[in-house]
Amino acid sequence: MISENELVHIGRIQRTHGTCGELQCRMTNTCWEDNDATFIIINVDEIFVPFRVTDWRTKGSEDVLLTIRGIDTEQQAARLIGAEAYMLRSDLPADTELPTDLASLNGYTLHDETHGEIGTITAIDTSTLNTLVELDNGTLLPLHEDLITGIEPQTRTLTVRLPEGLIES
Repeated sequence: MISENELVHIGRIQRTHGTCGELQCRMTNTCWEDNDATFIIINVDEIFVPFRVTDWRTKGSEDVLLTIRGIDTEQQAARLIGAEAYMLRSDLPADTELPTDLASLNGYTLHDETHGEIGTITAIDTSTLNTLVELDNGTLLPLHEDLITGIEPQTRTLTVRLPEGLIES
């Protein structure tokens, strides 16, 4: 079974394209275009399912049209509309800089420069102007780009400098 820690979030399936099962995926980063991966992982009913990509091409600056083995009709493709798309982290070359979109930080260890390891990010709340991360210990903390001092994809660590008094010593 594929775990979320093995994946890099790359986008969301937006709609079908044509009548032969082609899918239009809105990409949140360029990981897919920059690599030669042959599988796309799609979250289907909370299960990460690998699909073999037989062909793909860009459409505009943000979308990729995917042809997937075994999906040959518009009806089959329609079942995947709205699903999150990922690729295997192992398909990335070691020197690939991973995206900093918020969804890709799920599962990262949060490390504060002063207090050390705080916990593992289990959810990211972007429903308000103030983005919050929820940690495995139930803590909610603000996340703003000004607080981030480093992202280490290989160790899945997000380093931050949180304001004084936000974390108990």
